[in-house]
Amino acid sequence: MKMRGAACVLAALACLFAADAAVAQRTILQILIRGTNANPARPASPVNNLQELSAAFAGCWSPPPADRERGPVDVIFQVSFKRSGELFGKPRIVEFVRPVTPEERGRYYAAVAEAIDRCSQMPFTEQMGGAMAGRVFRVNFIDMRNRKQAEVPWPTEKS
Repeated sequence: MKMRGAACVLAALACLFAADAAVAQRTILQILIRGTNANPARPASPVNNLQELSAAFAGCWSPPPADRERGPVDVIFQVSFKRSGELFGKPRIVEFVRPVTPEERGRYYAAVAEAIDRCSQMPFTEQMGGAMAGRVFRVNFIDMRNRKQAEVPWPTEKS
């Protein structure tokens, strides 16, 4: 009876560690979009770290025109790459930060698909390709173009 209980505890621990490993395989990239990108382009130089990967995604992205009345749309999608930089599996949009109309959804789906097409095959260095192979990236495009911010002056005097 004690052996069966110990086996159950070990099985439960193995499941927990496997779940932690799966979460550890997901990397979140937050990319701030501050303006339109009139000339989106594939990365010209090899990508060797996460900052360069974020810059590559930002360079490939051309956001749809902002809707001044509804506010900015932040889009979150998942993508994974092979060691060679090719897409691994099918990228998918996970969510929008605010409710979107069917027209907005279509525009953003198209923009994300174009950005991913433009960026694949990602020019990873050999080291980066080995580190990125099979890892799921959750990419957050945060649209700052029409973001309303409080107009609070910063203190300029030293105390």
